[in-house]
Amino acid sequence: VIAVVGGGDQAVEEAAFLTKFGSIVHLIHRRDELRAAKIVQEHTLANEKVKIHWSTVVTEVMGEERVEAIRLKDLKTDEETVLPVGALFPLIGFRPNAAFLPDEVERTAGGYLITDTWMRTNVPGLYAIGDVRDQLCRQVTNAVGDGTTAAVAVEKYLEGLEHR
Repeated sequence: VIAVVGGGDQAVEEAAFLTKFGSIVHLIHRRDELRAAKIVQEHTLANEKVKIHWSTVVTEVMGEERVEAIRLKDLKTDEETVLPVGALFPLIGFRPNAAFLPDEVERTAGGYLITDTWMRTNVPGLYAIGDVRDQLCRQVTNAVGDGTTAAVAVEKYLEGLEHR
């Protein structure tokens, strides 16, 4: 039994994907409607192995050396229940940690840094990789690829500075 927390695209997609590995996937969402794209919602809601807990939050993760259960609180009734689970995936959104950078660095409305395919920002010599960068998927594999690309790009940038 697996629990996924969130209601955006990534959480809803992940819940459907995780049905391959668990007998049931509990999708816990603090609101009474999902924020995910309609097609993603329809696909996940149609999966009989996904059980959605509307207007619910996780208040405690229980277990000695691993996750064994989670305590849930229904936000409408204040009722609390304990749900035995073997895994917990909290996918409750991203906040790019880029506040330390100057305002001149171009960002999306959500605060993600805008880069080109070489991971360059609009500020010469400033590169961005991983979850702080505007991209479709936010996964460690993407960050590793971004890092490789940025390393090669920085090397070329520095070589260009040496030849000035």
